[in-house]
Amino acid sequence: MVSANYMRLRLVDATVLCGPGATGTEWRLHVMYDGARRTFSSVDITDEHGGETLARHPLQSGDLVLGDRGYAHARGLAQAVDADAHLVVRVEVDTIRLCDLTRRPLDLDALKASVPRTGAVGFDVRVPVPPTKNGRAQRNWSTRNAERWLNARVVAARTREGAIVWVLTTLPEDVASPAEILDLYRFRWQIELAFKRWKSLLHLDKLPSSCGPTAKSWILARLLAAALAEKIVAPCGD
Repeated sequence: MVSANYMRLRLVDATVLCGPGATGTEWRLHVMYDGARRTFSSVDITDEHGGETLARHPLQSGDLVLGDRGYAHARGLAQAVDADAHLVVRVEVDTIRLCDLTRRPLDLDALKASVPRTGAVGFDVRVPVPPTKNGRAQRNWSTRNAERWLNARVVAARTREGAIVWVLTTLPEDVASPAEILDLYRFRWQIELAFKRWKSLLHLDKLPSSCGPTAKSWILARLLAAALAEKIVAPCGD
């Protein structure tokens, strides 16, 4: 079993880019970020219809992917498992179907009483992958029709205010304890800081036009500049 200390840390997230006079999302930048080198390793640009999904990024054996609740999908989980990668993603009560070890639906609300006031706790769960039709996941599907079942854990802890944070992971207990899983998830914030740097230094949040090939070319040019800067200047250097 590979230790979490020897995995490649990958942070995934998306940020919105808009042109002059925008009234909503116009472009969405999907990024996979190398948490150790502090450089981006995969980028995809979509319009406002492009949702967050791990399918946009190549996963490799040994990757440890950290993502927010937008990436808590059964198919993304399956993609990571098939690539021999692991996930640590935040989940909400109604964002993904979870079952107990007997494959019965699991209600996270029912586990709230088991979450201590301090410290973290983990629960073994099974995740059903929904069936597909014409390449799309079916709605209102029964777990009896699941394409496959995945082993995972849900880790929970309380904030200072008493609210519960739920994190789903495929890392087994002997690789990372519940407390270590939460520490890993907190590191996901580094990609938010990267977005802030790019928008501040490269002005990615000030598109010259709102749509069309001009805006996309402008975004790509700024990303190329960021890639070159990362090659020239050490991320943690002076």
